[in-house]
Order: sequence, then C-alpha cells, then structure tokens
Amino acid sequence: MTKSVVPAGRRWVSHDQVHVKSLDVKAVVGPDSWDQLKPQNLKVTLHMQTDFKKSSITDDLKYSLNYAVVSRDISNHVQKNIKRNYKDVNTFGRNIVEYAKKSYPGINALTVEVESKEANIRSNSIKSTTSDSHDELDHIIISDFKILTLIGVFTFERLKRQYVDFTIKLPIAEGSDVPQYDKIINQVTEYVENSNFKTVEALVETAAQVVLTNNGYFFDRPSLPIEVKVMKLNAITETEGVGVSCERCYDDFKSVAPISLPVAKSKVINSCTGGDFDLPVQNIKLDKDSWKSAILAFGSNIGDRFKNVVEAVSLLKAHKDVEVVCSSSLFESEPMYFKDQQPFLNGCIKIKTRLLPDALLELCKKIEYDELNRVKHFDNGPRTIDLDIVTYYDSNGADFSMNTPELTIPHPRMLERSFVLEPLCELISPCCVHPITAEPIHNHLKQLYENDNPEDVLWKLVPVGDKFLKFKIQWEKDILTGLRRPVSSSSAYLMGVVNVTPDSFSDGAQDYDNKEVVVSKIEAMVSAALELHEIVILDIGGCSTRPGSLQASEEEELARILPIINAVTTSKSIPLDKVVISIDTYRSVVAEAAISAGVGIINDISGGVFDPRILQVVSKHPNVAYVLSHIRGTIDSMSSETSYLTSDENVKEYISGKEGNEIDNLFIKTIGREVCSRYQDTFRNNIFRWQLFLDPGIGFAKVGKQNLELIKGIPLLRNYSCIIGNEYYSLINLPVLVGPSRKKFIGDITKTPSAKDRDFATGAIVSACVANGCDIIRVHDVANISKALKLLNELYRN
Repeated sequence: MTKSVVPAGRRWVSHDQVHVKSLDVKAVVGPDSWDQLKPQNLKVTLHMQTDFKKSSITDDLKYSLNYAVVSRDISNHVQKNIKRNYKDVNTFGRNIVEYAKKSYPGINALTVEVESKEANIRSNSIKSTTSDSHDELDHIIISDFKILTLIGVFTFERLKRQYVDFTIKLPIAEGSDVPQYDKIINQVTEYVENSNFKTVEALVETAAQVVLTNNGYFFDRPSLPIEVKVMKLNAITETEGVGVSCERCYDDFKSVAPISLPVAKSKVINSCTGGDFDLPVQNIKLDKDSWKSAILAFGSNIGDRFKNVVEAVSLLKAHKDVEVVCSSSLFESEPMYFKDQQPFLNGCIKIKTRLLPDALLELCKKIEYDELNRVKHFDNGPRTIDLDIVTYYDSNGADFSMNTPELTIPHPRMLERSFVLEPLCELISPCCVHPITAEPIHNHLKQLYENDNPEDVLWKLVPVGDKFLKFKIQWEKDILTGLRRPVSSSSAYLMGVVNVTPDSFSDGAQDYDNKEVVVSKIEAMVSAALELHEIVILDIGGCSTRPGSLQASEEEELARILPIINAVTTSKSIPLDKVVISIDTYRSVVAEAAISAGVGIINDISGGVFDPRILQVVSKHPNVAYVLSHIRGTIDSMSSETSYLTSDENVKEYISGKEGNEIDNLFIKTIGREVCSRYQDTFRNNIFRWQLFLDPGIGFAKVGKQNLELIKGIPLLRNYSCIIGNEYYSLINLPVLVGPSRKKFIGDITKTPSAKDRDFATGAIVSACVANGCDIIRVHDVANISKALKLLNELYRN
C-alpha cells in the first residue's frame, strides 16, 4: 500500500466530500416573479468536505456525515424560520452555511448552492453559490434567461426575432450587499429587446457593458469581473444552441462610449427598483362636462399630519368641479421603500368631479406643492401631503384606465400597499373588480395580509380633540376553521361613567349637583385608571337616557355638564395629556357647547335620530369623534321595539366580504343594516369616517338575552357591510364601544335588583366583550374594572 507523502510543515487535509443535491425547501427570499413576498420553492445543494476514511474502513456511518440527518435538520431549520424574509437567495445560502458549520463540526469546508425558479418572471433560475472560504467570492448566477431580439446576418434573421439565452454570473464583493439582480435583468431585457445585432460576440460584449456601466455596484469595484454567456437557440437545428461567453469588468469600458438604455416598447413594473408600469387600456372617451368619480389616496408624515390632511381635503372641497363624497378611516403606516423617515398618516377619499384625469392630477399637484409646500427630494420620501389618483370612473360608474408618462390609472402600486388597499376597501364593495387583474380588490387585500409581513399591519387612528386613540387590527388565522379574519390586537380602552343627573338608573341623586364632590370622584377615577392604563376616557352625562326616564331641559343639561367639563380641563391634579373627555348627549346645542369647552367625543345614543342637527355640529369639527349608536324608537318606546325578524331584499349584505346567507344571523344583520342607514346620514352631513365609533346599543331596544346574543355577535357586526341603493356602507374597522355596565339584563339573569350591586357581574360581561373584539368599555366601577381590563388586555390583546 502506497502512503501519501505530505510535505514537511503542511497539515494533511482530506478532500473527501459528501453531497446533498437539490433539497426542496420553501423560504421568503425577497419578491417573487409577481413581486409578492411569499415563500418560494428553493433547491439547496450542499458540497461538504470531510474525512470519511475511517467510515470507509469500518463501514460505519458514525465516522462520516449522515446526509439524511443533515437534510432533515436543514429542512427543519428553514421551516422554523418560514416567516423570515432573507431578502435574496445569497443571504439565505449564507444562513445555511452558518447553520451547517455550527451544527456539524465534521464539515471541514462547505459550498452551498441555492436555486429559485420563482424569483424573476424573466429568468427561470436565480442561483447563489456560497462557501465558508474567505478566498472565494460568493456569486449570483442568472440563467435560463431568454429574450427575443433581432440577431444574425441572414435576411430571414433580420425579419423575425429569435430567442437568445443568457447566463450572467455576478460576483458578490466581500462584506457587501448582493447586486440588484432584478434591476440587472430588467436592464438587459430592456436593452436587448429594443436593439439588434449581427453577431453574438457583439451581443455578449454590449450586454456585459450594460450591466457594468449602469450599476453603481460595479462603479465602486472597477476590477470586479462578471461573466456573461449568450446562446442562440435556433441557429443550428442539429444543436440545442451555439454561443459565446466573456469575462469583463468595469475597467474594460473606461475608454468606450457609454450605452444609453433605450425607451422600452414594453415596460415591466418592479416594486423594488421603481420600474415603470405598462397597462393595457381601453380607448374610452370621457365627457368633460359630466360628473365622474374617483378615489384619491392621501399620505402625510411631515409636521402636523392631521392638519395637513384636513387642509388638503378642504382645498379639494373648495374647487368648483370637485365634491368630496366620503372618506376612509385614518391609518398610521410605517414608510415603504425609503425607511429612514417618520410614520405616515394615510387614507382615501371618494370624490365626484367634472375634471378629466389629467386636470385632476394637476389640481392634486397644485395642492401638494403650491398650497401645502411639499418639497420632493426623491421618490417615496417624506412629504407634507401626497395625493394620488387610485381609481377613476366615468359618468356611468365604469372603470377608466389610462397609461401615460405622467399618469397611470389604476395606480400601478396600489396592490402592494396595505395603506392604500385597506382604506380603499372601506369605500368600495367586495364585488368591485380591479380593471387589470380582473379580481376583486378585496381579494387583493386578503392576499396581501396572507404574506404576514409586519410592515403591512396598520394602526387605525381616531382623533379625539388634541390627541388620537389608536387601534390595531390584524388578520389572524382562526385555530378552528383555519380561515383568516380581522381581530382587534391592541388594548381596549376604559371609559368611566360620570353622571351628573338626579335620575340615572344606577347612580343618580348622589351629590350630582355638588361640583367639588363630582370632581373629587373624577380625580379618584382617573388616578385608579392611570395606574394600569395609559389613557382613560371620561364620559360626562347631564341627562338620563334610561328607558322611560323624564328628560331634562336643554338649559338644565348645560348647567349640569359645563361646570364639570371646565373643572376637569382646569384641574391641576388631572393629567390632561392622558385623559379624553366625552359628552353623553343627543342634543346639538349641548354637543356644540361641550366641544367649545374641550370635549373630544360626542356619545350620542340616538345615532343622530333624536336631534339630526347634531351631525352638522360634528361635521364642523373633524378632530372630534362621534359615537354612532344603534337604537330604535324613543326614550319612552324603545323597550317595546325589540323584534328583529325582518330582512330587506333591496339590501345586499356581506359579512367579512361574503354575500348571502352563509352567516344566517338575522338579529346581527338587522342591527348592522340599521346602523348603516345611520352611517348614511353621517356622510351625507359631511362627517368623516375617521370620526366614527360604533356602539351596538346594549340595553337599548334589546331585552334580556338579546344583549348576550349581541355581545357574542360583535365579531360579525364589526365585519358587516351592505349596499343600499347604489352606495356601499361598511362597519369594518370602526372601533366598537360598548356600555354593558349595571344594565337591567345583568340584574335579571343574576337576580340582582339593585343596579349598584351588579359591578361584579358586569366584570364577567366585560370579559366577554373584550374577548369578542370590543375596543372601548364604558363602566361605572372604574377602580375594579380597570384591574380586570388590564388582565383581559394581556390575555386577549397583547
């Protein structure tokens, strides 16, 4: 047996290798072919250098690397991190190298290849080669990359395009990011498709020049070489292809005239690189004098964001050819694309307009730059206000599409942005179809949330005077059905009842007219709440609304509530930055006076029915919230109007976007339908959707166990929407306020006739309310319910 001779001073290293070829795994490695951040099917190949000489002699696997175990462990490792976005195949490959080297000390050297066939629509293979050696660079290899172009010297080749197949090998400099291969693919495609060549030699040279001279990655590394290979697939029929390859670096083109990328005849959108978007559009002529409609998206992240939004909407309203129909909720979103900036305040507004799209765009730009002094330093950067045309409809309500260098409708990036789709879907019905994808826009929103990207999660903001209440709604998978549904994921707020009436059902006639006593109780209430919660809401009421109660006069109600509001707003012991004041009234005069005194919420049990002018009062104050409540009849008659057995065939109803009787709950649907009719009144009176809370009216026109059914049905009600006439109304995303405290149904069930003795049982009902998604809980016993609510938030929300 011949012994190996190892030179003196050198350590003998085995060159045995164990291989795993094309292990199937799934992971998010940046956008896929359709710019979606979804797990892609990947092929992982490992070349593991080791020493299995002893295993060969003993025929015992323990002296080698068990490729079955390695494959299993890597599969499990990838699956455990399935939600991680590795950004690109190289970062994923580097992660596998680090994991394998750490897990298997027997690996002396390792090379990992990762291939995705789904990373780019132009290339059927994006591959990364990664090793643990510092002497070798990692590479990205673009292959199976076919482009149609004119190439050849024969006449027939000059008349018909033929396929050429590219392979481009891009080195990754030590310690640097990965070259933007999506951008490079687009550049090569754009150039080759719009040029013509006689020889493959010229084609491969210019393709290399396009890559090297149009990407800063190679400007900064002028000696870093790339490899480009081009194959003509149809040149010689007896072969699969013929072609050439070359290796070039940026320095090779220093003395060569630069290549300008031609304007492409067919453009490709790419959300990562900011490419253009070429839409197929219909040649529809718009009547310039008729009223059309459009939905605009707005965003602001500089200065007073809310003030900017309100001013922009006011300027739109002021134009003679624009009518603002309704608005969406307000959402706070993290910045996309350019991350180093403040969060945005986003939403949508629906308008009617006589302006054609180009003129509407001009108006939006005038508001942005001339009125609100927007300064654009670069795309997707900070701004005082941004107004984008998302969709546009002709006078008959039909979708209008257009594509010019200045304007593309529908907005080309609307489908990748939750901060556009979420507010948009509040304004359009589930049957509205995207004119290009031919798929319901609501489906696109659900698909976006299925990606589980944290940056898609939005905070809904409701202005309450000089501050906001914030609510987070996330789409989560139901553990029983497996279906995704929106659920409240932020802490519920506590609203304390402050009655200054002699006849309230549970605490009337208790020093209600002694201001010092009332303020002292409020201070104790605030102190107890703020021990466990960041904000507390005080709901001050000067007129009892219990069924059948005698109503105080307007003057008497004002005399009761205004001194208390003024005392709270001037108290040195109440931290006003953590307190929101609400007024419990259905009277417009009282509401107006309360707003002037510093109130941030109008809690109207009648939904604008008892005094319709209250809606006009609220509309003048876009920073004041309004509780849209469900009730039937009057204070005297509501207890007799409790039958919910009718439906309306003229109303098309949806639960979570699904039409029909899949959710056969006539009680909840009837309440939803009746609330939507009140919602109709709010936007006819120019109240913004962002001002609204939803109160289903526990104890008002509901008796006994109907109230329990209502609480259990909150998840359905908060996902209810309908079409009345031609208009769409949605309760989705409206924060839900409930007031179950000490109500009669609790006393009937627990046999507790005295309302003051129902606080313990109220705690149980509060638990059910929080579990079913309620966002604000109105109670009398703040000190004790505050503790229960803290636990409930930890259990169900945080």
